[in-house]
Amino acid sequence: MSNASKALAASGAPQSRNGGQSCPHCGCDVGPAGKSVRSVPQLRRYFAMIKAAFHHWPETADRQFASADELRAYLQMKAGHREIGATIPLTGMNKDRAVFLAEAAIRAAGSYALPILHGDTLVIFKPKSIAFSKLSHTEFCRLSDDVSDVIFNETGQRGEQLLMETEAAA
Repeated sequence: MSNASKALAASGAPQSRNGGQSCPHCGCDVGPAGKSVRSVPQLRRYFAMIKAAFHHWPETADRQFASADELRAYLQMKAGHREIGATIPLTGMNKDRAVFLAEAAIRAAGSYALPILHGDTLVIFKPKSIAFSKLSHTEFCRLSDDVSDVIFNETGQRGEQLLMETEAAA
């Protein structure tokens, strides 16, 4: 039994129509025991939340983003859904300048990564994939909640709140 299935069983999630279980967060059918099926409507809602956050991102925030995709990568990395892309030892170089140059190079390459200083080392984080084959339904639920928390910490508004305001305005 997978960790996702164990978590669903431990949560007392209701049974679905096909003998599997339903997600306690969104009600999605997560398939028969041992399998985890991602929810397309949940994924669409996740991207809509990111888009709403992009359109409501405070102009006074330290970081600004050129696109909702760039914001999504940043939010996922801030939520811990990242891996190390590179480590660069910094000796004899101004650390702030190194971070600035790394950010400029990453943007110029059209890529998404986050350079962070750790002592005398510049660590380049890149976002992990959220592909259906890489992330179970339960893990995606956790990531979505974590990204909403990052949005709240950065903007003072919950991701769900921004999404509802955007839907109401449409």
